[in-house]
Amino acid sequence: MTDDSMTNEGLAENENNSEREADSLVDAICIVVLTLIAITTAVYWVSTQ
Repeated sequence: MTDDSMTNEGLAENENNSEREADSLVDAICIVVLTLIAITTAVYWVSTQ
């Protein structure tokens, strides 16, 4: 996928509607990823003690 095909055509119309949903989705993904990393790190650290 190229950025050019996605940037100019579709985003101009949907930019306002999609930004809030995208931001909340990114926040949710970040929270899940960080939680999994924290759990994995804790389990690994405990198992090596």
